Amino acid sequence: MLDKEISNLIAYAETHLLLDELDAAQATRRILSTLKLDSFTPEEADAEEIDQSVSPNKFLDPLLKYAEENKVGDIASVRAAIMDALSLRPSEINDLFSDTYAVNKQKAFDFLYDYSVKNGYVDLDLCAKNDRWEAKELKSNIEVIINLMPSATTDGYPECPLCKENVGYKDRANMRAVVTEIDGEEWSFNYSRHQYFDKHGVLVSAEHRPMTDGKDEIKRLALAADFVGADGFVGTNAVAENGGAKITAYEHFQTGFRDTPMLRAGVNQKLKSKEYPYLDMGVVDWYGTVLRFSHSNLEKTVEFADKLATAWKGYSDERIVNTDGKKNFCNFVVRKQNGKYIFDVVLRSNGLKKHKTAPEYAEIKTDALSVTDVMGYIVLPTSLSERLRELQLYLDGTVPFNAAELPAQMKPFGEMISRMMKEQGGTVSKLEAKLNVHDEVDIACEKILASTAVFNAETIKPFLEKLDIDII
Repeated sequence: MLDKEISNLIAYAETHLLLDELDAAQATRRILSTLKLDSFTPEEADAEEIDQSVSPNKFLDPLLKYAEENKVGDIASVRAAIMDALSLRPSEINDLFSDTYAVNKQKAFDFLYDYSVKNGYVDLDLCAKNDRWEAKELKSNIEVIINLMPSATTDGYPECPLCKENVGYKDRANMRAVVTEIDGEEWSFNYSRHQYFDKHGVLVSAEHRPMTDGKDEIKRLALAADFVGADGFVGTNAVAENGGAKITAYEHFQTGFRDTPMLRAGVNQKLKSKEYPYLDMGVVDWYGTVLRFSHSNLEKTVEFADKLATAWKGYSDERIVNTDGKKNFCNFVVRKQNGKYIFDVVLRSNGLKKHKTAPEYAEIKTDALSVTDVMGYIVLPTSLSERLRELQLYLDGTVPFNAAELPAQMKPFGEMISRMMKEQGGTVSKLEAKLNVHDEVDIACEKILASTAVFNAETIKPFLEKLDIDII
């Protein structure tokens, strides 16, 4: 019934997933078992089409359609089980990664990423369905992402959504992770399905323990930067309330392999520490308050990072109410380049007296900013996609605008629509309406990012003085 389709998929795996011919028969039987099929007659595969493929989706889709029509099981789990049957075992992936890593770190990570795409765990076709654009007209080219990928089910997680035990579970059966050692401990690394930034990955501790923000955590973060190599970075969410960490019950870092908008930003104030004069240090020209410093000595750089974070946690002034010492927190992003550990420490506070963002932007970004957001990849809620499409209909005249008669879901956008229509001088074309909406979201995201700033060029001086740091 699916002889041609299965033959194509087996050939795809032999070409792209290193499936050995001796293992092909077993892989075929596992696929038949998954689909509850009794027989299979091999057919000639479409060799040229297979050679040019970078994803299994074209060959996989007919099997998934059959599974859905015949109620074989949960489609996501069926998909993962089929691709797991065609993929190398986790130990084989680890061996190949380790052998490559010993020669060239970047090629090892490229291998794992390419394999994760070609075995369907990272589905770039699905990622491409997200609404995504670059805000080119702003000070920095931040990227706006409206996540339209299906929400992952929480059923079947071994202990949490991140841990290495997820390998082999339900819709993550084709997940492949590699094991490494960080500061004498076992950690594992795999690529994220969401791909909010280039080669977005997750590095997780083998031990299920809460995330912390002390010196030991900072050291592990720096060593993790060493692990990913000069082409990558590692970052962590804050453990504070409203700090953007949705999963704080398990220690993990976010990783990527392209400079983010924040990391591309230069320094607009040079700094000098009296206690650590050898650190190259400055304030980053970014929306939030970011201190960047670097040195080749791991222990001293980590020591300063810890002192900085500790001083910030306890800091208060006339603008920042932090009497309980729980309002201030940091995001850390670390790179290891040219033998130096480069820290970007984002100072943030829930104790700022000023109103953070205009009320009309509250519906644009409703949750706390994660490390992904503060680096310039602003991830917006799925529901916003539909709201923005509805907003465009008022701007292009498809739907007459009457503030008093707006449906409930659009009432929070009433003032925004009224102002935008006034600014554009009435209704406009559909294309112009879409571009105007994008521009409005860009400005909102820029203002939301800017609202995280705790200091400007003048107000930062008292905090720096507490650390014996001079502006030079």
